[in-house]
Amino acid sequence: MDPRPEPEPPDLSLQLPRDIYWLVLHTLRGLLPPPDTDAPDAETRRDRAAIALVASMLPGNAEEADLASRCVGHAAYGMHCLRQARVCRDDLSAFLKCNAQAASMERRAQSGRSLLQRLQAERHKREADGAASGKAAWVEHCAIGLMAAALDQAPPEVTSDPPPASQPAAKEDPEALVTEAELHATMYPRRTALIRARGGLPENVMAGLDPAIDPLRPALVQAIVTGTSPALRALDQPTDAVAAAA
Repeated sequence: MDPRPEPEPPDLSLQLPRDIYWLVLHTLRGLLPPPDTDAPDAETRRDRAAIALVASMLPGNAEEADLASRCVGHAAYGMHCLRQARVCRDDLSAFLKCNAQAASMERRAQSGRSLLQRLQAERHKREADGAASGKAAWVEHCAIGLMAAALDQAPPEVTSDPPPASQPAAKEDPEALVTEAELHATMYPRRTALIRARGGLPENVMAGLDPAIDPLRPALVQAIVTGTSPALRALDQPTDAVAAAA
């Protein structure tokens, strides 16, 4: 009897929203002041109200959800400072400090709200452009894949001595290379098209690269040249068109 095939790893893009909102909720709870009463359900009611406020800001992605939670947390802390000012109204110094802190938190909340609205306006504009929306979604997908792959990689060891020349280079994960090649195609379509057309890294491309910040490893170049995914094949052009663009 054939052994059962190993289950495929879960799709991170499907798990991500749950992970994002788990982190957002716990970040938000850390920003919220303690409840005003000792009632058994006071903390639960506080958390649910804060969640409703975050949701009412209609966050559409991870960045917007994180920013919305900060807005709510800062506003809640500002209200807490105002209540503390009332408690300390007979102590002028403490009263003024609490009022100043409340005003500072309110400014942070309003500033964050304005930034959130600008980000949402930019996202809506991008979503109206099918090509721009698709490119942004693909870049985000590739970034998630690359960072998720990095979670399972040990950090490189710091050494002052270069590896021996006879030591073979470590093999890279083929799936991670495909993802990185597709991300390169999305971010640098003209360069990727030239690399595929020439079967390698052209001299004029190499001259414009800074190895310190824009390395193109041989394994990545090979993945770009040999890749057959739709994102890479879409950049294949007739030879004369590529030559004219070079």
